[in-house]
Amino acid sequence: MELTNQLEILKITYEVGDLDDFKKQYAFIKDNFPAESEVKQLDDFIEKMVEESITEGDLRMEEIRLRCNLILNKDIIPVSYIAKNYFNKDRNWLYQKINGNIKNGKPAKLSEEEIKIFNFALSDISRKIGSFAIHS
Repeated sequence: MELTNQLEILKITYEVGDLDDFKKQYAFIKDNFPAESEVKQLDDFIEKMVEESITEGDLRMEEIRLRCNLILNKDIIPVSYIAKNYFNKDRNWLYQKINGNIKNGKPAKLSEEEIKIFNFALSDISRKIGSFAIHS
């Protein structure tokens, strides 16, 4: 009954989303691993899980914001152009990622790097279009 194994079980119960099992596993660890170093290891593990959850939540919010903006502005955003010129892919690939289509059993999504590229593409296109403005 190694602490590391019990922490992995705790993480799995958290990822599955079963709050009762999570509470039981947490209580089990607290009861069976009372040494100060073990309590610190548990605290550090929980802190890391929280940080990962926050990061994941931030990425998810960015995806939702992106999808909403694309839906609201679908007539003016050149998705085909962005896919071809910034990702070297076709528009279907980008639409799958944007719409979260299921691919290999999981929803497709833009990676952190792809979000950066997409944001750069929008800024770059905006800058290029802005340079066309006629100044009087």
